[in-house]
Amino acid sequence: MKLKQNEISAIKDLLASAENRSNQTLEELHQKLSSGNSVDLYVDGAADLHSKTAGIGGVFYQEGDEIASFSEYYDDATNNEAEYSALIYGLRMAKEMNVASISIFSDSQLIVNQVNGEFRVKHENMIPLHAEATNLLDDFDSWSLEYIPRDDNAVADKLCKAAMMSGR
Repeated sequence: MKLKQNEISAIKDLLASAENRSNQTLEELHQKLSSGNSVDLYVDGAADLHSKTAGIGGVFYQEGDEIASFSEYYDDATNNEAEYSALIYGLRMAKEMNVASISIFSDSQLIVNQVNGEFRVKHENMIPLHAEATNLLDDFDSWSLEYIPRDDNAVADKLCKAAMMSGR
């Protein structure tokens, strides 16, 4: 089961009051949710099929402050492969940072809908990327993946395009 960000917030608010933590399980859940081990991750990928270059980028925020970012060149990839690769790279980084709860934002409607189970994964190159992303998500206590417009993803967009340009 995955929880949406508003559901996580509602549980966190409910457990903020000690009277609502009547057993050890609820107390442990409260500790996890209030430990500050929650981050927002914005990811993006870009590809140019003519130059056969691609790049990925992402930025982590905790309580509104940027805490980490990445910008990596990828050789020959499609835009959707780059989008998945950005998500996977960011999830691996989050695991290394011992993140328990992650809210991910992407401007790729395809990736968001496939990972959230709204769309089937049809293309054979995407199947292993989708499987890796969903397997990595299983390692988090809670996660959400939401679509955002490109204008709201400017930092990750800049990072992935800079990485792509470095390979030209």
